[in-house]
Amino acid sequence: MSSHTPLATESTQRPAPALGWRVWWAVLVPLYVLSPLALLALPKLRHLPRPLWWVLGGYALSQQLPALLSPEPLLATILALARTLLMFGLIGTGLALSGTPWLRGLAWGLVAVYATALLYSGLGTPELTQQRLFHPYMTSITLGLTGAFGLWWALFAGGRWWWRVPLGVVAISIMLLSGSRGGLAAAGLGALLGFLVRLRWQIAINLLLGLVLLGSGLYAAQRLDIQSVTRLLRTDTSGRDIVWWNAISVIQSAPLAGVGSYRLGARFAPPGGQCLLWPAPEGTGAPCSDLISHLGYPWLIAHNVTLQQLAETGPLGLLGLFSLLGMVAVSAVWVRDPLGVAVIFGLLLATATDNTLLVPSPGVAEVFWVMVGAVLAQLPNDVSATRWPLLGWPASLTAAGLMIVLSVPLLASLKMPPPNPIYKITTLIAPTTVKTTQKYSFYVQFDLPPGRYRTELRTCLKSCTYLIGMPINVQAGLVAPLLTFKQDLYAQPSQRLELLLYPSDSTLRPMPLAQRSWIVKWQP
Repeated sequence: MSSHTPLATESTQRPAPALGWRVWWAVLVPLYVLSPLALLALPKLRHLPRPLWWVLGGYALSQQLPALLSPEPLLATILALARTLLMFGLIGTGLALSGTPWLRGLAWGLVAVYATALLYSGLGTPELTQQRLFHPYMTSITLGLTGAFGLWWALFAGGRWWWRVPLGVVAISIMLLSGSRGGLAAAGLGALLGFLVRLRWQIAINLLLGLVLLGSGLYAAQRLDIQSVTRLLRTDTSGRDIVWWNAISVIQSAPLAGVGSYRLGARFAPPGGQCLLWPAPEGTGAPCSDLISHLGYPWLIAHNVTLQQLAETGPLGLLGLFSLLGMVAVSAVWVRDPLGVAVIFGLLLATATDNTLLVPSPGVAEVFWVMVGAVLAQLPNDVSATRWPLLGWPASLTAAGLMIVLSVPLLASLKMPPPNPIYKITTLIAPTTVKTTQKYSFYVQFDLPPGRYRTELRTCLKSCTYLIGMPINVQAGLVAPLLTFKQDLYAQPSQRLELLLYPSDSTLRPMPLAQRSWIVKWQP
């Protein structure tokens, strides 16, 4: 079967990219801090068919107009423009890198990331299997996604087997040791869809071998009780429900225009917190510069693309983003690019529980938008003349479908259940007037059915942010323990504290089982 449809073969041949672009692509993942150089590729956008200019222009307007109505219009406008230009520059980089041979260079960057992670996590020592894989400046989640990249490149990037097979084996190992369920799910969906658009027996054999390796790794991890791998079999959302609930409070505080691009983190920042460029074991992460600190913790995210976009740019910004994503997804399928389909749909799945599209990021979002450019480069230039409706309508339907699928936490919160009388507080001793906001203390005791729960404390000004949580284990025939909370609050004259009760295992439903709130006033 041909690897391209007749539509793809009609595309205009573009000049081969210069060596500089090839080197840029190879180091994009380990040296993602160079991504602003993508702004040099903005002129490449002129190669796009004219209808796509309207899509990109519509996206840009959908980000700029809400910024003008945000609480900080000038700052929000500048930040929205910066994010849009960086995205468009990365798309332009993909346009310059059109052609699979130029895309293979990413494998060298992936190898550098894998080697660094394995050495940093203690290669050859017991520590490598006793905790999740980590990296000097990448999280375990990011490492899982880079493992997915390695698998996709091994399957679909072409080239000799002598580098693709080892890359695939190491990539699967990285995914397992990272313990990232989002990376594993993205890898699986991307590999399956990439195979479906190419349907070659060689890919089917490679997929089968990869599945055997993955299954063998999971089986061995269970037998050896390797916690970083066995957590892949869990179904909870690792505490994301409270993050989603906080994000919903931000959306409610600015429902029309959002709080501005990169400004969600300022609402999530806890009292007295320290801004770090990236997390690291034992708090050794690099502190933010004064400029980034002034922006207010831009790396604190909603862990869901819909909630992030609504909180930052409101409904208009959300529609603009999904219109662009719908066009991108349909284009990847239309030109039958298996690598593009794998990357785009895999990372879209991952962005349901993480923000894999926000730039700058530790290389993940950068690869996504570069791949978008590589896919759009394969569209025929005459699409605007005769075939645009064939692409436009599927793109619109795809955008609507993606929005629904990726909005599960928001949709699950639309219907607030009535208070359940079986979850109640029997004792709450909490001062409502304090002379200091440092080490605020209170006591609480619940009356609960037997089971395991979490109680979470958050503080609310314009919106709410998480402070501290505690587990509760209620055994049959015994009363729940008396809990003591001690936590710093915001140095504000008045704030609302909320005590939330959740099941022990977090789910896709962000609403608490029960909650109690009270006002604390500071009178120094």
